[in-house]
Amino acid sequence: MRALSSQARPARLALAAAIGLLAGCGESAAPDDVVDPVRAPGIARIVPAGEALSGAHIPTIDPATMVDAEIQKALGAGPRCDFRYTGGGKPVLAMNMQPDGTASGGVMKLNGNLVPLSPAPADATGPEGRLLLTADPVRVVVAPAADDEAEDREGMRRREATMMFEIGQNLRVGYRGYMDCGAAPPVRSSRQ
Repeated sequence: MRALSSQARPARLALAAAIGLLAGCGESAAPDDVVDPVRAPGIARIVPAGEALSGAHIPTIDPATMVDAEIQKALGAGPRCDFRYTGGGKPVLAMNMQPDGTASGGVMKLNGNLVPLSPAPADATGPEGRLLLTADPVRVVVAPAADDEAEDREGMRRREATMMFEIGQNLRVGYRGYMDCGAAPPVRSSRQ
């Protein structure tokens, strides 16, 4: 076996470090999904949309992730659908569901507050499977991908979906993600 030259040794160490860093990238949680147990945030308060948006810089607002305790506080128990940005992320929109597949209410976290959402009139929902919720001036439309088959996972039916989020005439943005629907809230971990 020959000894490594002094020039090859640093290059191999750099390569090993890079491989080590890349190996850990695929398993890490999204920054907004990490909960610091020492400084775990309290449950957000429920406020009207106008109050939640008061003083906010509207063009930069995105729906924030919610923990299960926040969703339970706003919606209670029962069948619901959750929209998530990523397959492993926490919900950014939760909706109570009726047996016929229509939403009876929902909640979203904006500017650090929980905002209750009401279903739009039946004639305003549009194509089958599309859900429309509002809380003036907020409007949210969730549409499952037409070409995506629902996948059963841990008692939940998962489909790819698109969520359109609007605040009056000042903001309109779309998000691609996943909609999980089930007869009961998903069981994930004790930290939720």
